[in-house]
Amino acid sequence: MVLWGKHPESKMGTTRKKFEAAFRLLLDASYYSSTTKRPIWDYAVELSCLQKAGLTYNDLRWLSCQGYLKHAKEVTIQEDDGRDFRPSGNMTFGRRTCFVLTDEGLEFAENLQIPQNASEEAFSRPLDELHRTEIKPIWHDIRRELWFGQSLVKRFKWPAINQEMILMVFHEEGWPTRIDDPLPPKEEVDTKRRLNDTIKSLNRNQAAPLIRFRGDGTGEGIIWEVPTS
Repeated sequence: MVLWGKHPESKMGTTRKKFEAAFRLLLDASYYSSTTKRPIWDYAVELSCLQKAGLTYNDLRWLSCQGYLKHAKEVTIQEDDGRDFRPSGNMTFGRRTCFVLTDEGLEFAENLQIPQNASEEAFSRPLDELHRTEIKPIWHDIRRELWFGQSLVKRFKWPAINQEMILMVFHEEGWPTRIDDPLPPKEEVDTKRRLNDTIKSLNRNQAAPLIRFRGDGTGEGIIWEVPTS
């Protein structure tokens, strides 16, 4: 097994920069699992998240072959209480593939000197300081759940096309502060009123009111933020 700690420092530095963002997500998952005493697969990280963090398919193949990652296909359905997975090919990944760190992966992260306590530090802060951290929401489109850190913010028991479309766009764009209204125009539909109604619906019936959505003042955009009180 290869550990980058045995390689020249210049190589370690390059690898650390390449893998750091993705490994922070994976380390977060391990942290959440240990602190909630839930199976690590309940916090498995989606392929799309790791790709947004900078990993390529070959990066993931290499990490898997080295024994640093395990992966499986998520087959969770709406009625399931937890997440459900089934094995997939060693070198093949699909849209529903998710990843977790192995013990060797944790050692690899330690060799790269990637901090493992980023989540612990963030969650020890008061709620009114969370908006100043790098924590961002997570939208699980398969389970139709919105999470913020360790907390479930909202679960959709029935289809909510407009709300889910907004959450999907935020997720695909990496949760910027603001996005344009992604809802397609329709004849005889007041798009500004529709967006306003959808924002109100997003803020209603939250299991944990940790995220607030609001309009940008133009009627053409939506902003997410962490409430300060």
